[in-house]
Amino acid sequence: MIKGLQGNFPVLQNFATITDIPRCSKEEGQIRDFLVRWAKERGLEFMVDEIQNVIVKKPASLGYEDEPTVILQGHMDMVCEAKKGHVHDFCKDPIEAKVDGDFIVAENTTLGADNGIAVAMMMAVLEGDFEHPALECLFTVDEETGMTGAINVDGSLLSGRTLINLDSEDEGVITVGCAGGLVNNIAIRKAYKESDSDAFLEVAFGGFVGGHSGQDIDDERGNPILQLARVLKEAADMVDFDLADFSGGSKPNAIPRDAEAIVAVKAADKDALIEALHTNADIVASEFKATDPDIHLEISDAEPKKVLSDAVKDGILGYLLTAPNGVNTFSKKIDGMVESSTNIGVAKNDDERIVFTSQIRSDVETKIREIALKNRTAGEMAGAEYEELSAYPAWEYAETSSLREKAKELWKSMYGEEPVVETIHAGLECGLLQDAIGKMDMISVGPDMSGVHAPGEKLSISSTERFYEYLLALLKLKG
Repeated sequence: MIKGLQGNFPVLQNFATITDIPRCSKEEGQIRDFLVRWAKERGLEFMVDEIQNVIVKKPASLGYEDEPTVILQGHMDMVCEAKKGHVHDFCKDPIEAKVDGDFIVAENTTLGADNGIAVAMMMAVLEGDFEHPALECLFTVDEETGMTGAINVDGSLLSGRTLINLDSEDEGVITVGCAGGLVNNIAIRKAYKESDSDAFLEVAFGGFVGGHSGQDIDDERGNPILQLARVLKEAADMVDFDLADFSGGSKPNAIPRDAEAIVAVKAADKDALIEALHTNADIVASEFKATDPDIHLEISDAEPKKVLSDAVKDGILGYLLTAPNGVNTFSKKIDGMVESSTNIGVAKNDDERIVFTSQIRSDVETKIREIALKNRTAGEMAGAEYEELSAYPAWEYAETSSLREKAKELWKSMYGEEPVVETIHAGLECGLLQDAIGKMDMISVGPDMSGVHAPGEKLSISSTERFYEYLLALLKLKG
């Protein structure tokens, strides 16, 4: 449900329905079953492949039987993030969204317009009455945490060789290429020591803006995992303390918004440590005031627990203070375009290790390997193990593209201005889909949205209406 949504515009009505259906990455069963029922009720041909992608087909309208089949594609899953302190069960609770002026917004959680609006648009296209070629709508799973749906899609179920990906976030921008990526772990094995520390404190560093680890990486927003390590290291030079725990973030493809540590200190030094931590946190807050104006440090008493050895403590802080993070290089071909970057997005504990997960992005494979080498080396110097979890290829710019030229000319004819044609520093499924299905003519487009992958995500209503009009006109073009 979307509070305050008015009118009968089918795309937004579909999106309102989708917001009630849980669909976190790797937990798409409910949205998959909904789409299957929805297609069956409308007499549409559908199929579910082995990885649980859904494909729904619509025959060409009269006069379009000889036109090439077009694949429309978007992903079913969403990044499930809630504001710190806000309780939301993403496995069963609907997204609490509302209309705020021209925007649909979820204040306390992610909205899921990335990429629920693509699902809503494909549903409207499949049900709509307009001229079009044969359509194959591909709803993929798990784009946000591994792109396993695109990697494992059954290409034999799709005949189209023209693909319109609906996972872009800026109206008037035609995306024609994207970065590849690599997700990797640095894992430090836990070891403990005896300690005479008798005061335990939870140190929570929050209020960071976070965001998309590709699209927002050049904003130079603060990373609380790294900045908490900095605060702790600076404080350690002033007051002796032990480290018992360290964690932060939740997704490698999201710039984290908070991080926490448990420290132990002699009771006589407790006040001095608290003062040192606040002093250094204030320095961080001042430095990032322009990008992260609400940074704050909260310190509270914690329950006693085992403390990590000095070697492990030094390894954690040493790794985080030397590992690559943020923009690595800018493009030499496109002014202002990020060429390569990395994001330390997660610090997570298991029984035996503290694991730091990073996502590396670049449209140059050798740059991905360079950053991975730097990260591995920083980890090895900290006594850590290095693991590679998943990788996906770049979608390389095509020298010639009939679809790209048609999309450009149509935009100019409808809106009187040239669209922006660009490659992006983010991962789209296009490269993987081409590997699985075969060479295709592809673009990625979508309506305006902002704040994706973070609470407060917004979708523009007017942009969605204009974009849907443009999409229908694009599908109507012949030749």
